[in-house]
Amino acid sequence: MKKLLLILFLPFLLASCADNSNVSSRDILSNVEGGIVLSEKFGLMWQQDRSRLFSTAPAAKEYVNDLDLGGYTDWRMPTKAESHNLFFSLDFGKSDAKKLGMKMGGPIWVQLENEEIIAGEWDAGEACSIVRTFKKTRDGRVRAVRP
Repeated sequence: MKKLLLILFLPFLLASCADNSNVSSRDILSNVEGGIVLSEKFGLMWQQDRSRLFSTAPAAKEYVNDLDLGGYTDWRMPTKAESHNLFFSLDFGKSDAKKLGMKMGGPIWVQLENEEIIAGEWDAGEACSIVRTFKKTRDGRVRAVRP
C-alpha cells in the first residue's frame, strides 16, 4: 500500500520541485570575453573563475583589490544579497553553471552591510525548498563582482 501511494504521489512531488516559475530572483547569465559572466537582470559582471582558498578576510580583500580581469580593475567583494542572487539564479534559474564555465558551491567571501567581510556558504536546505541559509565558515574563495 505504501509503495502504491508513493507511485501515485511521486509525479506531484517532482512537479512541485521542478516548477519554481514564481521565483522573483531569476536571472539570465551570459559569458563575456575575458573570464567574465554578465548578470542581465542585476547588471553585474561576475568573475567566472573562483579564486584559490583564502583563510583570512584581509587576504581575500587584497585579492579583490589587486584583480585585473577583462580590462577592469574596479572589482569588489560581493554583498551577501548579490551572492545569494547568483547562487539562486544558477540553482533555480535559467542559467547553467557548467555551460557558463562556473564552479559553484563551497565557501565564499562576502561583504556585509556593516562592511565586515565574512566567509560562508549557501546551504541548500531540505529537498526542493527554495529557502537557502548562509552558514559562516572559517575560510573561502572569492568570486569578485563589478560594478
